[in-house]
Order: sequence, then C-alpha cells, then structure tokens
Amino acid sequence: MESKKASNIVRMIWWAVFIIIAVWSAYMLFDGRGTKAFMGLLTIVSLIAIGIWQKKSRYAFPDFFAGMTYVFIFIAVGLGTFGGFYSIPHFDDFLHLTSGIWIGCGAWIIMGLLVGKTIINQLPKFFIGLYIILFALAIAGAWELLEFAGDKLFHFTAQGRDHDDTMFDMIDGLIGGIIASAFIIRSHSKK
Repeated sequence: MESKKASNIVRMIWWAVFIIIAVWSAYMLFDGRGTKAFMGLLTIVSLIAIGIWQKKSRYAFPDFFAGMTYVFIFIAVGLGTFGGFYSIPHFDDFLHLTSGIWIGCGAWIIMGLLVGKTIINQLPKFFIGLYIILFALAIAGAWELLEFAGDKLFHFTAQGRDHDDTMFDMIDGLIGGIIASAFIIRSHSKK
C-alpha cells in the first residue's frame, strides 16, 4: 500500500513538472526566446524518456530517486533557466552540489543492480565510497562536456565566459559525491 502511494505521488510530481516545463517552454517560444524554448523541448523529451523507462523497464528507478530526479529537473530548468535563478549568486553551485548527491545515489542504485544484494553486503566500505565518489566526479565531468557542446552547437550559455565555472562545477559535484558516499556508507553499515 505504501509503495503504491509513493508511486502515485512520484507520478503526480512527474505530471506537475511536465506541465510546468511545457507551458513555460511554449511561453518562451512565443516570447521570442527560442534558445530557452529549445532547452525546454529537450527537457520535455527527457521527461518523456524517463517516464517511459519508469513504466516499461524491469529496472525502474526507486520512487525516491525518480522523485529526486523530477524535482531536480524542475529546479534546474524551471527555476534556473526559465525563472532566472541562475542570476542568483551560487545557485549554480547549489545545483552542482545537489547533483553530486543525486548522482551518488544513482551510483549506489546501479551498483546494487550490477552486483546484487549478496555481493554488495560483502564489499568493503572504502571501495563503496571510492566507487560513489569517482562515479559522481565522472558524471560531473561528462555533464561539463555536454554543457560545452551545447554552448558551441546551440549557443547556450551554460559555461559562462571563463573555465573557472567548469572547474567549480566539477568540484561541487565531487563534494556532493562525497556527501552521498558518507551518507550511503553510514546507512549501509547500520544494515
């Protein structure tokens, strides 16, 4: 019963984020801000892909992680891109730090799928922590490559004018990965 209730809440969050991003994207398009509308379209496609994955896949994300994903998308694209929150000092740092935490949780989920519960309980804490931290750092680096590509190909402005932003974003992701690693190791040890 509790799982069905959680799934329904996550589904409502998905719909709320989907509708808000779709309406905001349409507004941006009609307001002549085509680049932001295009970013909104990419977000809508991503939400649809995640929604299909959640519905059809044997390996659907746990409800808490799916909910985190939708809320993160709303904060990053809805508030950040459309709402102008990127002009708030350190908003980008907040996003990259929380993305490191989110990615760390994703790394833990992937590890569980790859090795199973029996083996995961036998792995040393150091290995689990290192895996989560390196996974978060690798994804932070890959994200910066995507931002660079978006800036060059589609004239986005994700990386600003200097490369300090890229490095600070990766450091923020690394710190988030360390936080996730510490939390996961601590909760895993209690079990």
